[in-house]
Amino acid sequence: MADLAGIEAFADVKRLIVVAAHPDDLETMCGGTVAMLVARGVEVFSVNCTLGDIGTQAAGISRTTLGSTRLAETEEAARLLGIQKTYNLEHHDGELVPSLELRAQIARLYRITQADTLFTFDPYWTGQIHPDHRAAAQAALDAYMPSKMPLYHPEQLNEKGAMVGLLQRIFVFSSDRNPNIFVDVNAIYATKIAASLAHQSQFPNGEENLDWMKALDMKAGAQINVTYAEVFKQLDVW
Repeated sequence: MADLAGIEAFADVKRLIVVAAHPDDLETMCGGTVAMLVARGVEVFSVNCTLGDIGTQAAGISRTTLGSTRLAETEEAARLLGIQKTYNLEHHDGELVPSLELRAQIARLYRITQADTLFTFDPYWTGQIHPDHRAAAQAALDAYMPSKMPLYHPEQLNEKGAMVGLLQRIFVFSSDRNPNIFVDVNAIYATKIAASLAHQSQFPNGEENLDWMKALDMKAGAQINVTYAEVFKQLDVW
């Protein structure tokens, strides 16, 4: 346990971008840590690669309507967490691939936000069975280096405030590949739950729909003798 870090692992973070696949991924996977970082003055930008437009068991709703609903839910969750700005790349849920188009879209956001730190899924964890999670994370990692090169999609650099990417640090969540950061989120857990429940289309029965999330966070918390924790692995980048 002596080798494990906590929230201090993010001490140098000033501008954080979180690249996820669907609305509610950020809130359920790292919402507590994000809220804690916002409270410390970190600017946070949320990127969802898909509209989440098949994420329901409800009958009689169209993909278009669900997608619009989930965009509105994302904004409410962002308000609760204090997220600076949200972006949705508007790909269809269940159909995401780490294409050159997606890579360029994400690189553009690295350049516009001038984020210094990335949070995303671990695309290399064999248990990452949702293909959208793998695709979003792979594209997020693939965009890291090109975003720093001025000849890569140079038209992006003509946008207001855009400069070559400044990412310095990458942390992945949803991984069992020897995670080395366990963040105690007990003090902020009510905020994490509230932000997650803002996604009412996903959790229509309230907190009972979040039992799986609580179980994951309690399992992580047990590693550092607290009730709830969120887990990350820092990747070495050059």
